[in-house]
Amino acid sequence: MFVLLFTLWLIFNGRVTPEIFVFGLLFAGLLLGFACRYMDYSIEKERRVLALTFQVFLYVGALVGEIWKANLAAIPYIFDRIRKPAPRIIRFRTGLHTETARAVLANSITLTPGTITVSLDKEVFTVHCLDVSLAKDIEDSRLVRRLRRMEEVSGR
Repeated sequence: MFVLLFTLWLIFNGRVTPEIFVFGLLFAGLLLGFACRYMDYSIEKERRVLALTFQVFLYVGALVGEIWKANLAAIPYIFDRIRKPAPRIIRFRTGLHTETARAVLANSITLTPGTITVSLDKEVFTVHCLDVSLAKDIEDSRLVRRLRRMEEVSGR
């Protein structure tokens, strides 16, 4: 936040002189101190938010990768009349601690072709899979590991 305040100071002044630079440092420092003291602002909270934002981008990348892989795995069932799917309903636990992480995982599973989250009862996921191969290692997938990492970063 200090860097943002200082940058805004320089932009709004329109030029950089030694006086403007020093006053900008003082002004940004005073505003940051005020926010920390009276507005329940914390540099630690900001660090966690930035780290969590980075983890969200990594999760979205992993999700896109899993959707891509699931698309490639589901294509043979669409175009090959000989290959018959062997649908299964599986139940598993992931060890995710927050309801938000479990809901995100349930929605992510439903987004990937060939799998649908039927129910989520506390920690138990019930998932319908088009074929057994699509359910392989679902309880410890990249998505679950990313969500665990997000829970660690957020401090939950």
